[in-house]
Amino acid sequence: MTTIMTNFSEEELKICIKDTVKEALREFSNFQNDPSSDNLLSISEASKYTHLAKQTLYGLTSRREIPFIKKGKKLYFKRIELEAWIMEGRKLTKQEIN
Repeated sequence: MTTIMTNFSEEELKICIKDTVKEALREFSNFQNDPSSDNLLSISEASKYTHLAKQTLYGLTSRREIPFIKKGKKLYFKRIELEAWIMEGRKLTKQEIN
C-alpha cells in the first residue's frame, strides 16, 4: 500500500470525496444493471453452471431444495441464487474452526 501526503484545503477534500463517491455509485449502478450479473439460466445452462445433471436439478426443484422460477412448463434459475445455494454447502476449514 502506498501512502500519499498532500495539502488539500477542506473544500478541495470535500470535492475529492464527493467525486470518488459519485464514481463508486456509478460503477455500482452499472454492475446492478449489467444483465450478466443476474442472468436467468435455462435448465441446460444451470446444469452446466452447477455441474449437476439436468435430472438432478429436476429432482432438487421438485423437492424445493434449490431456488428456481417456473413459468409455464419452463424452469429458470438466477445465476446469483445458484451461487448462493452452492455456497450454503461450504464447510469450514480446520483453521476457521479453531
